[in-house]
Amino acid sequence: MPWFKNISIKNKLIFIQTTTAFIAVLVCCIFFVLNDIRTFKEAGNRKVYSLARIVGENAIPTLLFLDQDAATQLLYKLNKEPDITQAEVLDKNGKLFARYLREEPAKDSTRHKQDLPSNTTPEQLTARYKLYQEKEFLGTVVLYAHLNDLNKIVAGYIKVAGLVLITAIIAALIISVFLQRSIVYRLLRLVTKTKEVAKTGNYSLRVDGAGTDEIGTLAGGFNAMLEQIEKMNRYLKETNAELKTYSINLERTNRELEEFAYISSHDMKSPITSLYGMFTLMQQKEVVKPEHRHLFDLAINSVRQMQKTINALNEIIAFRKTLKIERQQIDLAEALEEVKLRIVDLISTSQAIIQANFSKCPYVNFPEVHLKSIFQNLLTNAIKYQQEGKPPVIGISTKKEGNFVVLEVRDNGMGIDMNRFKDKLFGLFQRFHTHTEGTGIGLHMIHSIVESYGGRIYLESEENRGTTFKIYLDNAPL
Repeated sequence: MPWFKNISIKNKLIFIQTTTAFIAVLVCCIFFVLNDIRTFKEAGNRKVYSLARIVGENAIPTLLFLDQDAATQLLYKLNKEPDITQAEVLDKNGKLFARYLREEPAKDSTRHKQDLPSNTTPEQLTARYKLYQEKEFLGTVVLYAHLNDLNKIVAGYIKVAGLVLITAIIAALIISVFLQRSIVYRLLRLVTKTKEVAKTGNYSLRVDGAGTDEIGTLAGGFNAMLEQIEKMNRYLKETNAELKTYSINLERTNRELEEFAYISSHDMKSPITSLYGMFTLMQQKEVVKPEHRHLFDLAINSVRQMQKTINALNEIIAFRKTLKIERQQIDLAEALEEVKLRIVDLISTSQAIIQANFSKCPYVNFPEVHLKSIFQNLLTNAIKYQQEGKPPVIGISTKKEGNFVVLEVRDNGMGIDMNRFKDKLFGLFQRFHTHTEGTGIGLHMIHSIVESYGGRIYLESEENRGTTFKIYLDNAPL
């Protein structure tokens, strides 16, 4: 019953109590009415049988002397009994001997002893009394009676039952209205307090005077819950304050570290360049003895590697300062074409095949410089780490998933051993193949870009089977 579900608990209690009282009183009324009707019918049966017995005892001489007039006069004395509608005296063969009718019979006067009168109704009673004289069967007296007062009694009972029902409903309604207050009032206080807590966020509020019954237990649990929430809220505020302070300190420390790294790498760049120049000059002047040549080569390779590392570090530091660029709507196909023009020589030399399909999602709201950086790093990596003897085949596509544009890039390159390098995929200066030159910062930069703008990146790879990148770009509105 949806309507019952949506009414207030006050009206629910009144409805339940009133309905219960109505059903209980109705059942009692029905029981008493039926019982009184049954009792009335039984009393009527006893009365009619008694009359049949009296008439029968007086009718024995009339049967012995075959005096039909006397029998008829005897039966006509029953006209003082308003309930008797018909009386008959049957001889021993079941033939009609004498009859009394309060009204003219509707059928022939000759009747069989089992026949009922034509006006028989469910309220009509029949009594038969057999007549004997010294164990000799003489005949039967049959009385037909109509319970004239039964309909009046039933109507009276219905009126009384209706009056009792109305009185009971009114009484139950009045009682329930007053009694439900002790329940509903406390529940409404609890509801009001719940709404107040939800609206104000003040968890110090409490429900007072709820009693010791189930509502009191509920209120006690509510108070205990508020107390726990208040403690937790206080603890969260203190923890948030500490975290905020820690975040500020951490941000300051990171900024100082970045500045230190930038200054250090910048300061180291000049002496490393000078040292590399000196080694180059020494190599040109052939001042190194042949027996020390391998040591000189190791030294110059170390300087060259250090120079690459410092340049990569400077690039990372400069890149991190660009991670808060404003978004703009970018045509993915145009952005890809610009990147392909930048690395056209690499694509031509490797004979790479790049297949792009942006039909499902041709645009994305993202910083243009970073999107092109993602394209360039993924394309150069796919070409750089191609399988020997196989030209690179690179597939690029996009689709929408919720608020994200999913950029998928697949290649047929060397792949990555995921069991070995799964936890190092996006680390700084991480390299998974050593046969080609690289700094190991490409995937780290892609990961930093994507997460800085609310996205995420997934990688699936298998050695000698290629790699698939799924990059979820947060397509936030401009």
